[in-house]
Amino acid sequence: MKYTISHKPTYAILNFVLSKGDSVKAEAGSMVYMDEAVEVKTAFGSGFLSALARKILGGESMFLNTYTAKEEVRLGIAPEFAGDVQELALNNESLILQKGAYLCSDSGITIKTKFGGLKSLISREGVFLLEASGTGKLFISSYGAIYKKEVTEEFILDTGHLVAFEPTLKYKVQKTGGWKSTLLSGEGFTMRFSGSGTLWMQTRVRKGLIDWIMGFLPR
Repeated sequence: MKYTISHKPTYAILNFVLSKGDSVKAEAGSMVYMDEAVEVKTAFGSGFLSALARKILGGESMFLNTYTAKEEVRLGIAPEFAGDVQELALNNESLILQKGAYLCSDSGITIKTKFGGLKSLISREGVFLLEASGTGKLFISSYGAIYKKEVTEEFILDTGHLVAFEPTLKYKVQKTGGWKSTLLSGEGFTMRFSGSGTLWMQTRVRKGLIDWIMGFLPR
């Protein structure tokens, strides 16, 4: 399997060259182009119950598409929103993803929902995160550019800017100052990370785009 990521960091697209027998699992609806000699199979990801949880609780599609090359082929995958794509390599490891951050992976990676606890009920990003685990290539996407941060002390991040983090990091969802600041500052709730590990954040927030579009709609 070979790949390049072009048009970073704003309109990134993942361009694969697959050898015969290579497979890529991708979020439903993310395929941009493919050669004719690509076999496409659609399944419930890691099983029906896991897929149902991904849909209802994680805000993801119930289905994952698997693209398998019958000969050397080209395949293009891109995220739904304008933004970045980054490749990560897992070696019998896990990574926690914000909903919408999973783009695609090879067959050695499993995706399932992960309950964020009651503390996540107040977060605008939802109660459930996703957990990617296994060995292989994992491709994550963002709205805006992806920014990597090594955390060795406490670090505060707006909930809407989270893309992914290593499970060695612990977090708490908290207010931005007092309730007045939380409700009126436009910042909402934040995540206070502690421990040692890596997190990935995005430079823009989808809610900001949605609110901007809503401002132009007739009322």
